[in-house]
Amino acid sequence: MRHIDPALIPHAEAHRYLLGGVAPRPIALVGTLDAEGRPNLSPFSFFNAFGVNPPVIAFSPAFRGIDGTPKHTFLNIRDTGEFTVSVVSYAMVEQISLASGDYSAGVDEFIKAGFTRLPSHKVAPPGVAESPMVMECRLLHHIDFGGKPGSANLMIGEVVMFHIKESAFDGKYLDAERLDLVGRMGGPLYCRASGPAVFTLAKPTHAGIGFDALPERVLRSSVLAGNDLAKLAGSERLPDPDAIRAAWRDRMTREGMEAADDLDIELRTGNAGRALDILAARMRAGVSPGELEVDLHRTAQVFLRADAIDDAWLAVLAYDAVPAVMAGTAGG
Repeated sequence: MRHIDPALIPHAEAHRYLLGGVAPRPIALVGTLDAEGRPNLSPFSFFNAFGVNPPVIAFSPAFRGIDGTPKHTFLNIRDTGEFTVSVVSYAMVEQISLASGDYSAGVDEFIKAGFTRLPSHKVAPPGVAESPMVMECRLLHHIDFGGKPGSANLMIGEVVMFHIKESAFDGKYLDAERLDLVGRMGGPLYCRASGPAVFTLAKPTHAGIGFDALPERVLRSSVLAGNDLAKLAGSERLPDPDAIRAAWRDRMTREGMEAADDLDIELRTGNAGRALDILAARMRAGVSPGELEVDLHRTAQVFLRADAIDDAWLAVLAYDAVPAVMAGTAGG
């Protein structure tokens, strides 16, 4: 790991680390008017939302890194106290790139980038009609971080009106696929927040047992990654040992386990249950669970990635359960 003190490097280098590592970032396409009423439009990716009562967003039109001069967007908001933020969909990316050009004061980027003005209801600056969502904002606070080249101007605004296209909704709420938003990465890179890039992660309904409660052999697994372990650690309680032993007893005495004979194929095709049957057959033949640790954890990983948490526990707790099952069988 590299250890870098930002006080000891050029600010342009620190800028690259921030843009590359703090990503993806939403893009605010900010509309303003200057003191003479001339429109300005420019995208900013130092942007996010920070509260709902009242609705608050913030972005930073930082001072230019080369010469420390202020951007027109900053000057306009400082003078008028109003702005709009239009979110950016994939269909707009080439146009917002065009709008980011360093045009002279008074040049209308709405025209340059081919955007249509959307009249606002409560503020003077227009939004972008092509955007799926536009927010009208009034400046709450401006925080100046030094006025030096590259330093931030944090513009904190209250959203006083939303304009959202009907096509962005799936019923009552906004839909990621319909919005098809883009985010900013480092350098020339962007990302698209739709399709396979979007996934679902359920919010916990209870306090999990945590990593500190996981068995040591599970924690030091050479197979299970942090995301895998987190699913186990999210369990409400450790499984009942008697239930685990009973499940293994049932599996190891089941007829037809030998029907599956290629562990790699079963795991590659997502058939973790058949993989567990193969491992049970091997252990019934005398192979110890410790010798099968990697394969048990590979099987658990397939279960975990299918959100079959109970079955994953069955695989990772075989070390204690199977010897007890085999001892009981031998004793009988």
